Amino acid sequence: MANHPSGGVDTAGPVPAHGQGPGLTTAAALGLAVVIGVAWGAATSGLQTVLSGPFSGLANAVGPWVVTAFAVGALCRRPGVAAAAGVLVCFGEVGGYYAVSALRDFGVNPSMVAFWAITGVVGGPLFGLAGWFWRHARSIRWTGASAALMGGVFLTEGAVGYGYYLHHAGNAVLFCVIGALLVAALAARAPAARSAGAPGRALGAAMTWLLVVLPLGAAGQVVLRAVA
Repeated sequence: MANHPSGGVDTAGPVPAHGQGPGLTTAAALGLAVVIGVAWGAATSGLQTVLSGPFSGLANAVGPWVVTAFAVGALCRRPGVAAAAGVLVCFGEVGGYYAVSALRDFGVNPSMVAFWAITGVVGGPLFGLAGWFWRHARSIRWTGASAALMGGVFLTEGAVGYGYYLHHAGNAVLFCVIGALLVAALAARAPAARSAGAPGRALGAAMTWLLVVLPLGAAGQVVLRAVA
């Protein structure tokens, strides 16, 4: 048994034996990833003309897209499948979004399609694996990292993207609130935290990981604004 600075306790390594836990079969997970990705991408295009006020940002941001990769990753049995499913979710979102946009007679820029596909190759595996670790890791330290990563996307997108760059106060506040709630809820409700009866330690681990996640997320927002 080993204690960690985050306050968590590892009892048998960070992940289950053989790197496998309960969840969907490979075929089911990958199929679900494609369906959810295409459906959410298509819905995002339509929601851009429906949502108003601070909620409009939910249909025009990275955070709501990577949530689906995280969720599907959590449903997978194996980490490798979770990573692949994350990529398929992101590819599906890009395809669904631009297909519906084209049907609505909005111009589709091939370079932007390629750009978002490339970001899916990077972000898809990362968030797919984060979802897998959140559900299957035995270590509070690693589930805290997953919670911080998922919530940190919304926090940095709200503070840097909508706050600093776009000066949309309503969107900024909404995204930061969602990010904080995700960090707290995912940390406290992680299976490892519930098994150990230690939601407070899990939240402490997540807060520690935010010291790493937030600067990286802010840097990502700077790059995104410079390129997209």
